[in-house]
Amino acid sequence: MNPRTKLTIFVVEDNALFNTALKADIETTFENMNVKVHSFDTGEACMKMFEELKPEVMILDYNLNSKNPNAVDGIKVLDWIKKENHDTNVIILTSDDHIDIAVKAFQHGAADYVVKSETKFKKINYSIFNTIKVLEARSEARKYKRLATGLFVSIALIVIGVSLVQFFMPSLFH
Repeated sequence: MNPRTKLTIFVVEDNALFNTALKADIETTFENMNVKVHSFDTGEACMKMFEELKPEVMILDYNLNSKNPNAVDGIKVLDWIKKENHDTNVIILTSDDHIDIAVKAFQHGAADYVVKSETKFKKINYSIFNTIKVLEARSEARKYKRLATGLFVSIALIVIGVSLVQFFMPSLFH
């Protein structure tokens, strides 16, 4: 990742201890990169800041309403995020190792799914690293697309110029 490019990451987890530990682990793992991690304990709090900060990556707990049954759950937050900005990469995080939850998360637009196991931090950081590589590739693709478009326009202008000269001054070509 370009050191000047800032990557904004949201951690949305209602377990305060886990939230703090995950935020610290991400900051330590990516300390040499321009990464800013914001943590939230509810989906509602995250959604308030989403438009202002526009995160590229979000680690989102599936069971956000485990402490407060009236809180919005992870899938509802995921749906809202994808409606607001389809490009945000959402990693669903859950303690439930059920295939139906993984399928549901992917159907709603999650980029990855991580179970809270012994290797959870390593898996999350690996997913963030892969997301960084995808973002870099997209940036390079946009750069080359602009370059190709500029080249095409330049060639088109040359062809049009030659055609106009040939039309208005045909004697130059005989």
